[in-house]
Amino acid sequence: MRRNAVVTGIGLITALNPFKDTDKFWEAACSGENAIQRTSLPMLDIDRKWLMAAIDTSLCEGGIQGNAYPENKLHMLAEEALNMAMRDTELQEDVIIGLSLGTVLGNILLKEKRLIQNKIVNSTHMNEKESLSYITSFLQKKYHLTGEGITVSTACSSGTDAIGIAARKIMAGKADAMIAGGVDVLSDFAIIGFHSLQALTEKRVQPFDKNRSGLALGEGAAFIVLEAEEKAVSRGARIYGKVLGYASRADAHHLTGPHRDGRGLADAIHQTLSQAGLTPQNIDYINAHGTGTVYNDLMETKAIKAAFGKAAYDIPISSTKSMLGHSFGAAGVIEAICCLLSMKTNVVHPTINYEEKDPACDLDYVPNNSRQWEVKRSMSLSAGFGGQNAAIVFGET
Repeated sequence: MRRNAVVTGIGLITALNPFKDTDKFWEAACSGENAIQRTSLPMLDIDRKWLMAAIDTSLCEGGIQGNAYPENKLHMLAEEALNMAMRDTELQEDVIIGLSLGTVLGNILLKEKRLIQNKIVNSTHMNEKESLSYITSFLQKKYHLTGEGITVSTACSSGTDAIGIAARKIMAGKADAMIAGGVDVLSDFAIIGFHSLQALTEKRVQPFDKNRSGLALGEGAAFIVLEAEEKAVSRGARIYGKVLGYASRADAHHLTGPHRDGRGLADAIHQTLSQAGLTPQNIDYINAHGTGTVYNDLMETKAIKAAFGKAAYDIPISSTKSMLGHSFGAAGVIEAICCLLSMKTNVVHPTINYEEKDPACDLDYVPNNSRQWEVKRSMSLSAGFGGQNAAIVFGET
């Protein structure tokens, strides 16, 4: 018999009201605040500012001040967000907790510093610190998380996959409690790489708008605490929602470009609904991947239409990335938290900067203003390089 996995704690650090509680984040998101600004590259000064959603770590107690090299930024954001989630859940210290963590770039700042200083890797310890799994091991040791440790790196679906994998562990009886999260920071490598792909906007991030011209990059850390429902209920935990279904599917098409018809994402949505025993009419809200690039938004719209049919036109859809940019491994977890907060407050945050309707993107994207809306079941979508696609659906208990 399958057990239920429920969310009992949330914590996140984003460029919207960073280092404050989730209520402050949600207030800013529902107000449509834009955290994307012109900022210099994190490492190299090349006399150019780029549109990005950077987090000012000087706002954190003990944070990086002035122009100090931010090589510990990944740790700082991860620790602050995880602390927030652990305080929120109030799990007892004797509970065995696992960690499932999504990251695309890992400890990239440390590697960039080494390359800038023209140093070579000359120790096993340095190799370990530059690995993708290092932050997972670091957090497990620091917080005595003695359950299973999993590092997920499925491009921009990493955060959503980290949640789905953790939920499956609980559903299968392999764990009673799992922390699922994602963390990534801005880096020269990522910014210049996306610039070379001509994916960055020079104007504004305008998901699903006719005049959309590209994405902006961001950074952040976000975690949710998942528990077996019977354990959470027995200790009187506050429950944000239940994981009803999750699926991950690949386009098997191209290294960077999504399949134009969205076949992988549509299949992930189909499988998630089937696993949850839901119909398209049962979904009250979709948090889209919504990057603001021409082909991603068109692909995602096609995938939603293919999976939901006529019901697609009745479901409000919004893009968190219109305000926060794309934060890689953290994005899917941030957007899952938005789904949970929409269920808690019955408010759907807007897609900002929406001005002109694209005839090919003709769904309800909640333009510019938040909306009071009853949300009992919400779905979050992610789509990444290599055609990695994931969908997860949450519902009330």
